[in-house]
Amino acid sequence: FFGEGTLLSQNIDALTGAFGNQQDFLSVSEENLFTQKTTGGSLFATAPLSEFWRPRSRRFVEISRASRIGLSYSLSRSSVEDPPVNEQDNPSNFIPVIFAQPDITTSRVTPSLVYDTRNGTIDPTKGTQVALSLAFAGLGGDVRTIQPTMSYIQFIPVRRKRSATPEVFGFRLVAGHVRSFGITGKIQDAQSSSLSFISGVPIYERFFLGDEFTIRGYNVRSISPIAPLDVFVTSQGVSVSATPVGDLAPATGISDTLRNQLTRLGTFTGPTGANSVQISRDFRFLGGDTQLLGNFEYRVPIFGPVSLAAFADIGSAFNLSTKEDQIFSTEFLADQPFLGSVGGLTELVVRRNPQLAISPSSSFFDSSTLTPLRGLLVQGDRLLTKEEFAQLQRVGPLDPLNNLPFGVNTLFLRGQAQTNTVARISQSLFSKISDYRSSVGAELRIQMPVINVPFRFIYAYNPNARDTLVLEKKSIFRFSIGRTF
Repeated sequence: FFGEGTLLSQNIDALTGAFGNQQDFLSVSEENLFTQKTTGGSLFATAPLSEFWRPRSRRFVEISRASRIGLSYSLSRSSVEDPPVNEQDNPSNFIPVIFAQPDITTSRVTPSLVYDTRNGTIDPTKGTQVALSLAFAGLGGDVRTIQPTMSYIQFIPVRRKRSATPEVFGFRLVAGHVRSFGITGKIQDAQSSSLSFISGVPIYERFFLGDEFTIRGYNVRSISPIAPLDVFVTSQGVSVSATPVGDLAPATGISDTLRNQLTRLGTFTGPTGANSVQISRDFRFLGGDTQLLGNFEYRVPIFGPVSLAAFADIGSAFNLSTKEDQIFSTEFLADQPFLGSVGGLTELVVRRNPQLAISPSSSFFDSSTLTPLRGLLVQGDRLLTKEEFAQLQRVGPLDPLNNLPFGVNTLFLRGQAQTNTVARISQSLFSKISDYRSSVGAELRIQMPVINVPFRFIYAYNPNARDTLVLEKKSIFRFSIGRTF
């Protein structure tokens, strides 16, 4: 980082880097399976502020000598690929991808200023560091964001001040914000098909707290606003079939009036419209557009490489400007097997119209979930209600082949469907600055030679851990490597 190590003696330091990574994501649903690839490179230059500013005042001379200015530029490109199975052109094996993303180019320049009077970069005992940066993404790329960040670190010797290993009180304050100043066509396309961008900001650039480097008593990325995700269905090309799976077998012997009624019932209109049906509600951590973080430590050397530290952490990741809901949709796919887990379009008709009767059993099953695929019950030219079907069962007789009253037939709805997910960001939980989390505790540190990082045994107590929606532990033991600050 700025001026550390041997580069400190140079007037101009430059660092170039090339990076490439591939991440595979697999959640509990096959819809979340995808491969994300990112490639790119960066260039970084830094120099003492005194090279550009020579003040006459002694006070400002000291500030100038202790400060460095920097400028970095990075260029990256990321994309999301379908699972290889989707190339087989086999609808039964097709995995719908709800995180589809076109090739996204990010071109970012970041000017920075660091004032540093610490007496060392590894476990300093006195001094101050102030770091300011302003990341600006645009410059011909698809992502257009601005991200100011500030951190303030100070170390104060408290006892045995003249010793080489005094007891030290140290603290770090961090503030950051990110927002989009424009949304390009590619980003709009990505937002319409995934949660990879929130209000024009890549989700991985939003703020999440929780881990041994931020708030030590909480799990990684577990402190952030949580948004409800409501999933709806849109359907098209709906037909009436004698079977729920396999090749379409158009139903025969029914009137056009009944066929049109069934088609109308099975044509769902997504989150809005006259025939809207919701299939699930989930909750997801979406990160905040703003973070405030404070870390406080009292460090006590014990002997040699061993030291003890009492700490207190407090912080919040919240939304200052992100308020608008987002809708993203999958592509249209055959309702079977796409909607197999909820029984297909037929079951959704009954969910939307609970008065309608549905077959009590079925000889058809979804191939992936083994969910029975039941059908709507009709008699003559009309749909049966639950009350009417119950009355027919009581009166009888029943057909031994299908256990239905004689004259009652089973019909299924087939067609194409897509899911429409509404991320209700405006209703996010824990999205205010007052939704902070805190930890207090102690950690034992053993400094390792050569690599100059400590092994840490951490005990943390979380006084305001949540016990609703998100179950957070009141206390935790944790092992880690590295430093919080």
